[in-house]
Amino acid sequence: MSGLRDAQVIELFHLAFLQLLQARVDQARYVLKGGANLRYYFDSVRYSEDIDLDADGIEPWALTEKVDDILGSATIQAILRSGGLRVEGFTKPKQTDTTQRWKASIAVSGRREPVRTKIEFSRRNGERRHLLESVAPRVVAPYALRAPTMQHYTADAATEQKIKALAGRSETQARDVFDLDLLLRRQALAARAIDSQILARAAERGLALPFEAFRDQVLPFLEPEVAELYDTPASWEQMQLFVTDTLLHA
Repeated sequence: MSGLRDAQVIELFHLAFLQLLQARVDQARYVLKGGANLRYYFDSVRYSEDIDLDADGIEPWALTEKVDDILGSATIQAILRSGGLRVEGFTKPKQTDTTQRWKASIAVSGRREPVRTKIEFSRRNGERRHLLESVAPRVVAPYALRAPTMQHYTADAATEQKIKALAGRSETQARDVFDLDLLLRRQALAARAIDSQILARAAERGLALPFEAFRDQVLPFLEPEVAELYDTPASWEQMQLFVTDTLLHA
C-alpha cells in the first residue's frame, strides 16, 4: 500500500487514530465534525486534511494523556505498518481549556519527507444534534480496516457549522464552499436557522474566492476518479453560485 497519495496517508492515519480513540475514551465524550464528518458519513469525495472533534465531559489533562498514549503506542504503529506508514513524531502546540491540538508527522516507506496532519479537540457548546454510527464501509475498505464507531454531527448541524465557518474564518477557505455545495444539495437549509447577516457574509466571502484558491486548496484532496469533473473554472463558479443563491434565499 506504499503507493498511497498524501491525502490517503492522512486518512489511513485518521482512521487508525479513531479506532484506538473509541477503545480508550468514552464515545459519549467526543463528536466528529468538519470535513472528516462529511467524508465518513455523507459521501463526500473530499479527503480531510485534518481531523476535528468536539470534546465534552473529559478534563483537558485526561484527554492529553489519552491522545499522547495513542500516538505513542505500538498499536497505532502496527495498524499503520500495513500501509507502509509509521508515526514519526508528534507535538502539542496548543493545550488550553478550550482547544487541544496535536500535530503528527507520518513517515511513508520510500519517501524522504513525512506527511503532516493535525488532530484538534474543541470544547462543545451544548450542540446535541449528533448520532452514534460506524464509518461508511466505502471509506475504510481501501485500507482493510475495521470501521470505527463514533458520534458525529447530523447534516443540519454540520451545515450550520460550515456556514458560520465560511462567514467567520480569519482566512476564507474554498473547502467550506465545496462542503456546503454537498450539504445544501442533500437537504434544504432550515428557515431562520442562522442570522441573515451571517448568511449574507458567508455568501459574500464564498463568491469572492478565485478558482485558484479551489485548485490549490481542494483539488489535491479529491478522489482521483472525480477530480477532473471539478478541475475547471466553470465548475467552481457553478458551485459558488449555487451556494450563494441558496444562502441568500434561505
